[in-house]
Amino acid sequence: MGTVGALVPNSYSSFLRIHSPPSIPGDWWATYRDVYAVVAEVGARHTATVDRAWFAVWEGHGFDTAEARLAWPDPAVDEDERQQREIARAQLRDDDRRRNAAISAGLRAIPRVDLPDRTYYLMEGPVGAVAGLRDPASGQWRNPDLFWPDDRRWFVATDVDFWSLYVGGDNDLVADLAASVTTPTEAVTLSYHLEIED
Repeated sequence: MGTVGALVPNSYSSFLRIHSPPSIPGDWWATYRDVYAVVAEVGARHTATVDRAWFAVWEGHGFDTAEARLAWPDPAVDEDERQQREIARAQLRDDDRRRNAAISAGLRAIPRVDLPDRTYYLMEGPVGAVAGLRDPASGQWRNPDLFWPDDRRWFVATDVDFWSLYVGGDNDLVADLAASVTTPTEAVTLSYHLEIED
């Protein structure tokens, strides 16, 4: 997965890298979601299938392996306290197992798509639904790794290792996006070397 061409299909005339928001205090994920919302808003103006889009989310995010943990600042003072803490931890482990089993059952019902080196859950909805995707374990917003309208007029890609979005589309879409997003952008080509960011 070394170049943009590995992420974005080559049937487009222009390609754009949209940098993720800078690390700032507060809810970084909400700011990142806002970037996706702008991409969806602009993308909706450049597709005839605004009511039908596809969202691919990498299955390796571990949605069904969430763990709740309990920690106390002080060691147990006596045996009763120690036993109560172990009971609380055991209850959390049971809750985790039940929740993760339910999430696993729900995930099995979602179609998947296999691409080289990754398998994705594939969901369908209107273009604007990108801002409403949720992690089934935490309920927090979750970005798709791949995102495109049904007519394939444009394509958005990222990866767990890349804190940028790579967009392919026509010249008008790319110009519209570059003028609309609030994070830095740069024109790229299919041979542009992908940069892993910390």
